Amino acid sequence: MAGRLIVRRGETSAITLSLKPAVTTIGRDEENDVVFDDDRISRRHAQIAHDGERFVLSDLGSRNGTFLNGRRINTPEPLRHGDVLGLPGVTMRFDQAEETVPWEPEGTADTGLRVDLDRAEVWVRGRRVALTAKEFQALAFLYNKGGHLVSKEALAAHVWPEYEGAVGDYNIDQLIFRLRRKLGVEEGEPGYLKTLPRLGYRLAV
Repeated sequence: MAGRLIVRRGETSAITLSLKPAVTTIGRDEENDVVFDDDRISRRHAQIAHDGERFVLSDLGSRNGTFLNGRRINTPEPLRHGDVLGLPGVTMRFDQAEETVPWEPEGTADTGLRVDLDRAEVWVRGRRVALTAKEFQALAFLYNKGGHLVSKEALAAHVWPEYEGAVGDYNIDQLIFRLRRKLGVEEGEPGYLKTLPRLGYRLAV
């Protein structure tokens, strides 16, 4: 049976992440399967592995710990439907309900950018794009603005509510850089994410 994580950060909308059949790694490093851009989370923080019968949560020697139902774990722990997983600044619910996970084939007739806010999915030219939680929060915020200008301060306050938007320009610039790269289109064509120097950003949809 497939497993999923329902992710919540602060007051933002929930994001659903499907677990891999074998091992799903979680951490701050971009090479992880689930990436959280938070300095309190270790580069390789935790993992969820399937042992053939059930999903098992393990901490990977993180500095600030991995929590299961409010308790810091020291050894691998089996997961049950509805369990609450905790990392610094992140709350996740393990979901293993007997329902079909929504799926859409790649290569659909869609030729532009599509942001599915209900499923937390992003598609570019019929290709599904994998985003981190922070990246999706930023993109969804810009998408909801309907192409209107969003200031750097407003974007920071929405994406980093745990810091009340008090993050450096470097963090915001890197987030926008990664988003623009992942939403990349054919060479020579205009991108979807526009930067207006000293003013902010807007999404061309």
